[in-house]
Amino acid sequence: MNATDAPRNHHPGIALVPLDERPACATLPVMVAALAGVPVRTPAALLPALRTPGDPDGIGRWLAGQAPDAAVVSLETLGHGGLIASRTRPGTVASIAARLEPLRALAATGTPVHGVTLVTRTPDSDDAMEEPDYWDPHGPALHRWSAALHRASLHGAPVPETDVPDEVRADFLGRRLRNHALNLVALELVADGTLTSLVVGADDTAPHALATAELGWLTGWTNWLGGPVAVRPGADEACTTLVARTVGTLLGGPAIRVAIEGRDLDRVAPYENVPVGRTAAGQVAACGGIVVQEDDDADVRLLVHTPDGTGADWAVAPPATRADDARERAESLAGRAARLLASGHRVAVADCAQPNGADPLLVTALAGAGIAEELVAYAAWNTAGNTLGTVAAHALTHVAAESAGVLDTAAHRRLLLHRYLEDAAYMTCARATARAELGSVPGRHDHVPDGHRVLALIEAELTAFQTGLGIFPELCLEPGSVRLPWHRTFEIDFTVTTAVAQEDR
Repeated sequence: MNATDAPRNHHPGIALVPLDERPACATLPVMVAALAGVPVRTPAALLPALRTPGDPDGIGRWLAGQAPDAAVVSLETLGHGGLIASRTRPGTVASIAARLEPLRALAATGTPVHGVTLVTRTPDSDDAMEEPDYWDPHGPALHRWSAALHRASLHGAPVPETDVPDEVRADFLGRRLRNHALNLVALELVADGTLTSLVVGADDTAPHALATAELGWLTGWTNWLGGPVAVRPGADEACTTLVARTVGTLLGGPAIRVAIEGRDLDRVAPYENVPVGRTAAGQVAACGGIVVQEDDDADVRLLVHTPDGTGADWAVAPPATRADDARERAESLAGRAARLLASGHRVAVADCAQPNGADPLLVTALAGAGIAEELVAYAAWNTAGNTLGTVAAHALTHVAAESAGVLDTAAHRRLLLHRYLEDAAYMTCARATARAELGSVPGRHDHVPDGHRVLALIEAELTAFQTGLGIFPELCLEPGSVRLPWHRTFEIDFTVTTAVAQEDR
């Protein structure tokens, strides 16, 4: 009996309250758990729809009615109605904390409850799509002021001045204060045993920012209190890491040992505030794994294609030129992966060279070496934290399921191809084609209505990408499945299906 044919574990499954309705938050955890045949249920009808908040009270009732093996819960969604709602909607610490009470009731039944909470970001943009309305035009000034406030606090300097209007400053700081207090409430839920584990994440931060200051304060409390809390960069992948942790616990067996490799692991990736090696270790820990040294007996080798230092961003400013050693770095990593695979090691690759897309040199090198399909995980989307969390979750679930004899290899291959198509074919290539067709403004989100002709262009380019690399011949992009969940080109959704199924239609 091979791994694909092994009997499935019969679990009630995982109750998931994701950060919002985007596929990265609501679908990726389901795809990861599918590797082990563990079902994941979400309150889909109660989740937010972009700037329309979800139903926090309804989600609380839904959660109370579940009897899962475990629960993974975004505190932003349960408390506010979603990620954007946590940045834009009114509410007091007391009123929002009261909505977290269903967690205590569920934990009292003996159900492990894993939580995700986030440090509020201050993006350097005047796009208000995901922020309070005053972000247009005050977002860049608030971003600068955030950094100045942090620097001043480090040196005991007075509060720096800004030309942001008083009422905007008051609302900006008031929201941050409220959300920081709620993050302390989350730590209290760990301390009193309500939460089995907690991930405190932050996206779009920097070495100097209020988010970085708050992460430091939360890290201090975490160290003092002890307990299973992971504080690290990343946001959208956080529920996926905790689903992976939960699946590993359900399957039993020892913690997965991960050796992290990569040049310049001390580099800090764009939109983050700690070295990428530290982010990788934090994501492994969030998934329940243990980091070991390269020469130790690791269950999986995580190869990190580290930030190239150019400041390029596939969504904002794609690289016009590449560093002199870019090709050598990509081919060296692919060669290392090939040698490890040939010697019997499991290998995962996290491509963090540039944010918001894959390094095409690395993807070509992996395919050219004939190992693109042999990896236990691959990702290259959005921030380094997003990428590393996704790779860690996929890889550790793969190893745990394989060790338990329940690995669904077909689900694994679908997920692996999905990442190549989304992170490389779309983010690095087809998205630029789509934005050129739309006449999108650089650095700002666009709007794409349902049925727009650009969806067909994207589908054709993704299909051509897979054909050109010659990978996963039994799988294909399902025709007509491409959609843009938030009606913008920043993120995408589609379905990977079997090529045989398409031929039979």
